[in-house]
This record gives sequence, structure tokens and C-alpha cells, in this order.
Amino acid sequence: MIPMGSPSSVSLSFAGWLLLTAVFFPQVHAQEKCSVSAIRAMAPEDTTISKVESLATPKPHCRIDGYVTTRNPGPNQGHFRLQLPDTDWNGRYFFIGLGGAAGYVPTEAQLPHGNPITAGWAVAGTDTGHQGNVLDWSFLRDHPDQRLDYHSRGTHVTARATQQITRQYYQTDKLYRYISGCSGGGRMGVMAAENHPEDFDGYLIGAPGRSAETFLMFMWTSQVNLREPDAWVPPSKLAFVEKNVKAACDATDGVEDQMVWDPAKCDFDIASLQCSEGQEEDCLSATHVETIRQVLRGPHGPDGKRITYGMPITNMGSGWPSFYGAVPPPWPEDTSIESLRKSSSGYVMGHVMTRVYFGPDYDFVEDFDFNDRDDLDAFWQGTEKYLFGQPHKSDLTGVEKAGGKVIWWHGVSDAGPTAPTSLDYFRLAKEKMGGNPERLADTARLYLIPGMLHCSGGTGPHDAPDRLLETLVDWVENGKEPGSVVTHRGPGNFDPVFKPVGGENVAGVRLPNATGNPRDFRLCPYPQISTFQGGNAGVGDAKNWHCRQPNP
Repeated sequence: MIPMGSPSSVSLSFAGWLLLTAVFFPQVHAQEKCSVSAIRAMAPEDTTISKVESLATPKPHCRIDGYVTTRNPGPNQGHFRLQLPDTDWNGRYFFIGLGGAAGYVPTEAQLPHGNPITAGWAVAGTDTGHQGNVLDWSFLRDHPDQRLDYHSRGTHVTARATQQITRQYYQTDKLYRYISGCSGGGRMGVMAAENHPEDFDGYLIGAPGRSAETFLMFMWTSQVNLREPDAWVPPSKLAFVEKNVKAACDATDGVEDQMVWDPAKCDFDIASLQCSEGQEEDCLSATHVETIRQVLRGPHGPDGKRITYGMPITNMGSGWPSFYGAVPPPWPEDTSIESLRKSSSGYVMGHVMTRVYFGPDYDFVEDFDFNDRDDLDAFWQGTEKYLFGQPHKSDLTGVEKAGGKVIWWHGVSDAGPTAPTSLDYFRLAKEKMGGNPERLADTARLYLIPGMLHCSGGTGPHDAPDRLLETLVDWVENGKEPGSVVTHRGPGNFDPVFKPVGGENVAGVRLPNATGNPRDFRLCPYPQISTFQGGNAGVGDAKNWHCRQPNP
């Protein structure tokens, strides 16, 4: 027990004085440790500490900037930032997954929104070994060291270094380690799980851009849009289609709640919206009908078989434009944010990636033929040569062996990496575990998010990543198996994990809020289905929904 009174009026042993300073002056030790010399002594030999400073916002913490030198191939520098709270550290470490091509060192997490240090987490992130625009993968072609670092090595070495510093800074061997991200950030989580499963205890993986199949879908969509004048469908027409699709398919999940929970159950004929003779309003031209049909169909090869999925039929007006093109062509090919506002991000990504695979002058719109087997084979050979885009291993046995846990989520209205690609991953991951679904469920769970677009936005819940992170933490730290998860939509209708939420622009990307009246959603681990069972509170109350197994 610490005696009452000031240190000058009470006789204390040296041990008692140390205890007193730890209680009444908790930041003293942190500030002493928060120096370049002290942090250098904690870091691995391959790690260079370039800057250390004590900051007061958004919570008092020690910010550490440095890089890890990678070799064979190399040398290259994987830059990182580590933020360590001065007080109230909760024993957890959060590694930020970055969307797109990464290319900068983050301070805030993209998903869940905000800076984890506001909730007492240690937080780290890396540029993955290069600097550049978020959709610029051109470095892959001529820089084998940056290529390998982006693939998985950069995340591995910077996680190892920052975890070692964190343990020594807080003088503990116990550290709960998590990685979370969406799109490219989800890809980082997948690559860590498959290649270095010992690096993290918990993986929160959102809508990962895990395969070049998605780039093929973007290329297909761009060719469809550019096949003839007036082929591109403006957002106003896509919104018109969305309204009609929702009206036709709302009840396919058993209840009308202004949501289509499963786009696969929506068998809507786009041709039913084609203009009749003399009609110009509230209808589609024959050219627009064909465009939408082809985008929904997705890319097919010379044998007529589907290469990958097309864009989803739901939330078309809000979900398609970013990748499809919100403004009419011609589109610029530059990867700057300013240029992307005037372009189609799918078109830009198609050009960037094919120019890595085929050369800087390649024009996929004119040169790539989906009916040419040689073109398709050369594309897949490029994914192997440049270490990006080849199908993932779909193997989580390493995570299983390491005792880690995975929660994977995907918006069903995602027009980027589509939700069926995640279903494919889990199907193959189950095969790697002997076809045993219970064995897979002991390590990984998948949640499909109704109404959600790519990583955020749409008409579904806004706080799914927040609630799923809480679920993952409970699974990792307390052994509580994930079940149904209640999520929310609407301003003021949810409590973010990390405060303050950074608004629509967090960690260099725009993350729009979900739209619609406040309501709850009960998410269920796949293959269970969220089902309305009635109740006076209506469809907006999660208590009126339950999880059930699908009908055989």
C-alpha cells in the first residue's frame, strides 16, 4: 500500500519510490524510453530508427519512424511507423493493412476507422517497401526487391521489428497481435496468413483484392464500356436500375426490408427495362441493356467458360461508378487522385497492371483479346513473374498450426473484388483442411455484409468492421467462438472502436458512410443465413432476426 502524503513528508524505500512514481507519474518512464537511443537499443539489427518523438495527440504517445533493410533481392527499405501509448496500453498491437498498392506509411487505420492508440492499442504500419500513388503498381516491373517486399516480405519484417520494440518498450513477453485491412489491406492480411502465420494472433480480413481475376473483370468492363459510342451507362441510369432491382428482389430473402441480402437469389431481367418505341424516360436504351448484361456476365474465355465474376446486380447506382466509371469516357490513365476523379479506377488499374505484365506501351483495350488463349496464358504468366495477382494458396493450415484466428468479411454489393471470390477462397481453404467445415470454422469464419459496397458505404451496416474486430478479440483472447454479430446503420447509431472516427477520409482513402434510416443488422457466419422471424419492433431491430442454416 502506498502511504498518503507527498514524497518529501514520507520516508520511502527505493522500491516504494519507484512504485509511487509509476502510479503518480506514469508518463515519466515512457518519456525516458521515447528517445532515438533507447528505441535503437530495442530494435533488431536490420532496423534503422530515424526519428522518435513524444506527441500529445490524439493521445499521449511515443511515435517511432524507421525502416527495415531487406536483402536478396535488395537492398530495399521497408519504412514503418510505430505508435506506443504512454498510458493505458491494453496489451494489444494493431498492424494497419493498406488499400491498393500501399506506398505510404500510415498513422490511422483504414478499417475500422481511426487511430487505434485512442483505444489504448499499440499501432504500426508500413509502406510495404515503396512510395507511390495508391493505385500505382508500376514498381513491380523493374524492382524485384520492392516486388517481394510488397508481396509479403515488407509486412513480415516490419511487423517483426515493431513487435519486438513494443515488447521491450512495455517490458512484457505477452502481446496480442492483430492485422486489419480491406481491399489491398485485406490482401496484406491474406499474404501474412499464408506466408508468415506466426506473425499475428488475429486476422481481420476485408474484401481482399487477392487475385488478378479482379483486374480481368475491370479490363472486361472497360472494353464493354468502350466498345461503341454511348455504350457507357451514366450513374443516373444505374440508379434507375438499382431501384427496380431492389423492388423486384427485396423479398427474395423472406421479408421486404428495402434490402437484397443475397444478390445470387436476384434473377432480374435487365431487358425488362428497355425503352419501347418512342419512350425516352425511365427506361434503358438497347445499347445500355447490353452493356449492363455484359458487365453482370463478367469475363469469359475462348471456351465460353467464365473466368471470374462480373459486378453484382445489387446497389448498382452507388456501387458500380467508382470502378465502372462515374464520368463518361474518354478517361485519363494517370493514377493521381485528381486524375481518378475524372476516370474509371477499373480502367486505370487495368492499364497499370497490364503494362507491368506486357510492357509500358501496352493498351489492353485494343490489344487484349479474351477469346485468345495466348493472351490469357501470358497474363497469368505475368502474375507469376511479377509476384502479384496469382491466385492465392487458399491455405490457412499455417494459421491453424500457429493457433491464430481469422475473421473474413465481404460486402455482397462490392463491385471491386466481388463477394463470390471470398466464397471461393473458403471453399478451397476447406479442401486444404480435408474437406472438414468444422476444422475450418475452428480457425476462420466468413461474414457476408448485406448492402455494403467495396469496404464501406452502400445501404448495409456502417460498423461491421468495428463489431467484427471486437468479435475477433473475444475469440483470440477469451476463446469465445464467433456467432451472430449485431451491426448498425445510421448517424449516432453505433459506437466506433477507435475514437474519434476520422470521417470519410481516413488514412489516405475515402470511406463513405452507409446510407439509409437507422436500423440494426444481424450478421451470421457463413453459411448461416440471417432470417427475419417477426416482432413488433420490425425489420430494423436485430432482436427480430436469427441465424439459421440454409435449406439443403
